[in-house]
Amino acid sequence: MEKQKIMIVDDQPAICTSVTGMLKFDYTVFPFTSGKDALDFLKTNTIDLILLDYEMPGMTGYEVLINIRMHQNTKATPVVFLTGATNERMRQEMMGRGATDYLTKPVDPDALKNCIKKYLP
Repeated sequence: MEKQKIMIVDDQPAICTSVTGMLKFDYTVFPFTSGKDALDFLKTNTIDLILLDYEMPGMTGYEVLINIRMHQNTKATPVVFLTGATNERMRQEMMGRGATDYLTKPVDPDALKNCIKKYLP
């Protein structure tokens, strides 16, 4: 059986490496350090879930999410924001902008796996 595919988009390579390490045995993982590169990949590839940094230079996570939601092949893909922001207003803003869920950094491996299991049966 083919593994489900998860995309990680975070401008910090260390986060991509860390999260990939947490997931690589159970999922096929596609790490990206640029929102533009991730969106280019999504034009020709299908992903089951996206882990997306909220605050990135160049193209913010919110801008990436807008693009994801505009396209037929990705508009229903679960998107979980990874964020260092811990205030409630920011959390509500992420959810109100179309995020499926969010996790705070540093990412707890058990919380990450439990979150993914909610959206990938």
